[in-house]
Amino acid sequence: MRTIGPWTLALLALATPGWAADIYRWTDGAGNVHYSNMDAEGDDAASVARDAPVAPPDEEASLNDATGDTADDAAGGTTAPADPSAFSTDASLRRNALERDLRATQQRLHEVDAHLAALARARGQHAQGSAATGGVATPTAAPEGIDLRSEEERTLATEREQLAQHADQVRDQAAKLREEVTARLGVTPPWWIDLRSEEERTLAAEREQLAQHADQVRDQAAKLREEVTARLGVTPPWWIDLR
Repeated sequence: MRTIGPWTLALLALATPGWAADIYRWTDGAGNVHYSNMDAEGDDAASVARDAPVAPPDEEASLNDATGDTADDAAGGTTAPADPSAFSTDASLRRNALERDLRATQQRLHEVDAHLAALARARGQHAQGSAATGGVATPTAAPEGIDLRSEEERTLATEREQLAQHADQVRDQAAKLREEVTARLGVTPPWWIDLRSEEERTLAAEREQLAQHADQVRDQAAKLREEVTARLGVTPPWWIDLR
């Protein structure tokens, strides 16, 4: 039997469109795919359509193996890890990335606000006349439709608006991630902490310290009451518990 390779077959098919012989595709006992112009005795053989493109065996196998993965990727995109521990790790990393993004955005917001405030103060100073204006006062109000802000102020104001919108988007993404984590694990895990800015973190830490101090003061007042009662034999009428 005369066996030809798939590339030779493809070239012959292109060179001789009127080729009359049938082409057969068959697999031997070792799993190797063959193409031949003769039927294989004792082996299953299938006729190959003359107009169909011939793919090399290795490419054909690769396409068959990859079909399922390609469909899954197209349908659902990136699949979350199936293992709960791996999923928690992945979600925690995504949450931390969002928090870093939010912090950087809010830090830039503070910088822009400080710069805008400085420019506004300078504009107020120029209103009374300054060295920068040669002693000539500048207007503080303008007719409707006229913007007295400098080009720098307008640029910074636009940037500030974009930063504020981005911060809102990051918070929305964090909220959706929390919902995803809760739905996947059945409960909000103890390691989850809602996104907070640096200022919010500072205020939260200060509040916690104040709450602890208030508890300490109440404990001291309770001990003082016990001391007074033990000394006088009764709680005096002038004693009023802290409120």
